[in-house]
Amino acid sequence: MIKINADHIKTKLDYPYYLIVGSDPYLRNFTQNELLTNFKQNSFDDKQTFVIDNQLEWQTVYDSCQSMSLFSNKTLIILDFADNALNTTVATKLNTLTTLLNADIALIIILTKISKSQEGAVWFKALVDKLVVVNCTTPDTNLLPQWIKNYLSQNEIKIEAEAIGLLCYFYEGNLLALTQLLEQLKLRYPNQLITYQQIEKNINDSTVFSPFHWIDAMLTNKIKRAIHILQQLKVDGVEPLILLRTVQRELILIINLKKASVKQPIKLLFDNYKIWQNRRAIYTNYLNRVTIDDLYTSLAKLTNIEIGLKTDYTLLIWEQLELFAMQFMGHGLSVDTR
Repeated sequence: MIKINADHIKTKLDYPYYLIVGSDPYLRNFTQNELLTNFKQNSFDDKQTFVIDNQLEWQTVYDSCQSMSLFSNKTLIILDFADNALNTTVATKLNTLTTLLNADIALIIILTKISKSQEGAVWFKALVDKLVVVNCTTPDTNLLPQWIKNYLSQNEIKIEAEAIGLLCYFYEGNLLALTQLLEQLKLRYPNQLITYQQIEKNINDSTVFSPFHWIDAMLTNKIKRAIHILQQLKVDGVEPLILLRTVQRELILIINLKKASVKQPIKLLFDNYKIWQNRRAIYTNYLNRVTIDDLYTSLAKLTNIEIGLKTDYTLLIWEQLELFAMQFMGHGLSVDTR
């Protein structure tokens, strides 16, 4: 098995089986287009696409492995899970499918995510020697600068280095809009170094954020980023009550971690609460910066905002959320305002 990011798919086009994992629409579309073009060039002219849901008749999938097209003897099977999860019932069906594969059948499976335990399934092990797993997860704020550099290099676009940060700020979470902008700039300023000012004249704020991006910005004490995300959530029409509920759940988790850490090692607590490895440092740093009283004060503030939202129709809710963010991040702490 080979694992690659979507922007490296062109280097791994000689395999029969692909697992596309992630939900970024641009990366998914880019990867599929590259694979479809390559399989077409290699005479896989019979393409069979199946959406995996409760209504799918799996026998039709099995039949596609055994039937011969009038125009082709090579078949590409695409199993698209959309937003559906891979469960044990479907895994059993995939086990059967892998027994029917041969050299004239290629397979693309499209999933939002796959767990380590699912990688130990029979079907996965049957494919693993000839499988490429393609990561189509939207690059986060830490990975986006390098992703942009790779894209620029692959598409022979030259921009001033300081403009990378500008693009990250205005296009995080929206690779489709970002790549469209870069292609427009390439056409508008051909065969030249595109300047910061030229990019600045053409950008729009096209970021795509979720409430969890806002929470992470607050946990890592990044004031400018937290306020930017909050403003964008407002523009995108996110319901304030949903935002409150999301932060409330996170805050209660943090309070529980803070209280329990007095008696138990934090690593054990992270294991017990099933905190992802890539988030543990974020929680640890925040827990070290705040007291339990700070956390209860933040929870009380959230409660007051919710009461006001439900009872005071003149409440400036987004201004209150901004004040909460500042309080949550703490006063008098050293901050990273990037």
